Amino acid sequence: MSIVVQNLRRTFGTFQALRGINLEIADHQLVALLGPSGSGKTTLLRIIGGLDFPDPGQGKILINGEDVTEEPAADRKAGFVFQHYALFNHLSVFDNVAFGLEVRRRAVRPGKAEIRDRVLELLRLVQLEGLEARLPSELSGGQRQRVALARALAIEPKVLLLDEPFGALDAKVRKDLRRWLRSFHREIGVTTVFVTHDQQEALELADVVVVMNQGQVEQTGSPQQVYDQPATPFVYEFLGDVNKVRKPGRPDLFYVRPHEIRILFAGDAEAEFHAKIEHLFAAGPSARLTLRFQDSRDTLDADITRQQLEEMGLSEGDEVGLKLALSTHG
Repeated sequence: MSIVVQNLRRTFGTFQALRGINLEIADHQLVALLGPSGSGKTTLLRIIGGLDFPDPGQGKILINGEDVTEEPAADRKAGFVFQHYALFNHLSVFDNVAFGLEVRRRAVRPGKAEIRDRVLELLRLVQLEGLEARLPSELSGGQRQRVALARALAIEPKVLLLDEPFGALDAKVRKDLRRWLRSFHREIGVTTVFVTHDQQEALELADVVVVMNQGQVEQTGSPQQVYDQPATPFVYEFLGDVNKVRKPGRPDLFYVRPHEIRILFAGDAEAEFHAKIEHLFAAGPSARLTLRFQDSRDTLDADITRQQLEEMGLSEGDEVGLKLALSTHG
């Protein structure tokens, strides 16, 4: 199902949470709403799902071409997954997943056998088969989040909405669950929108990243587009590491990412700048150098391979030459 947001505005008192949001999400896409706290991403997700509404007369929500702006959540058939699972602790895994089906009106409620088949199939999809009798307290955090996902899918939602779905999990579980969710989305194909403030999570998972700031969309594009071709200074600085550089005698502010800096010997004719290695950190396949320009208090970070570090024989205090892929984009 496609989702179209048109000129959406939402205020709370004098605070403008959303300032004229326009957004198009294609069928089957996995879309990340990415931004810092207070950027409006959760408010936008809640309005898409019908848990909140825009200011009167200030915007529309279309799902598969149908105007649902004034419809409540129950009528939009949106599946929700929240950061803290929101499972019923006194119900088994099976009963948690079945809940949305069992509380339907009698006229549209599936039979017991159909509900059982549906729940068991979903537990297989989320790799929890055999755990249907357990209580949520008997599961790991990652398993509980997958129960929440299965419960959201049980009602056969038109769209799936996830609000910081991995925020309560530790780093390793987050990484494993991100990889699993990407594969799972390819299998089920439900249009999915998830909220995150984690740049790596958005870039790794999403087909499309929507970068938000102060109630507005700063940029929409593929992970590669928003990272490599940032449209505004905010996007450049929010996504990944970036150095801000001023050339001597010029007022322009330039941007360069650590991996876009070439480290040369101090006497190399290609060197555009010269700097001293103030700090060197080498762990894993790459090394991070903190460099200070000559006759300046400005520093910048640069990444090089461990192989290059060893071949050049660099250490703290050494003078090096630099060639920078400077950009003024944004």
